[in-house]
Amino acid sequence: MDDAIAAYFEGKPQSYEIFEAVYDRVTGFGPFDVSVASQISFSVHRKFAWFWLYNVTKRDPNGVPHIMLLLEERFDDPRVRNIEQVSKNRWNHQIVLRTLEDGTSEWLRPLLQAAYRLGSK
Repeated sequence: MDDAIAAYFEGKPQSYEIFEAVYDRVTGFGPFDVSVASQISFSVHRKFAWFWLYNVTKRDPNGVPHIMLLLEERFDDPRVRNIEQVSKNRWNHQIVLRTLEDGTSEWLRPLLQAAYRLGSK
């Protein structure tokens, strides 16, 4: 991974570890691009996932990792924090990844893969 990603997570090793787990899983689906700004976005032909750190209370120096996935259908699950329909067949799903186990969980894999497929269209 490049220097911009490492800089994004500077001083946040736990959050970086969760990000790396998600990144490694997405690499198994095929090629994609990554851009770094206030968040890290993943794209193929279009953006399909966004990763950022949220730390409103300032209690967690690592920030709380969140990922937003663009999916073609709504996926209701208690682990999905927020769902927003952004067009007729597009929903953004915000997921909090508090632990490495969340980032490597088997329930997350098909969601990441579905988002990747949509970004590849």
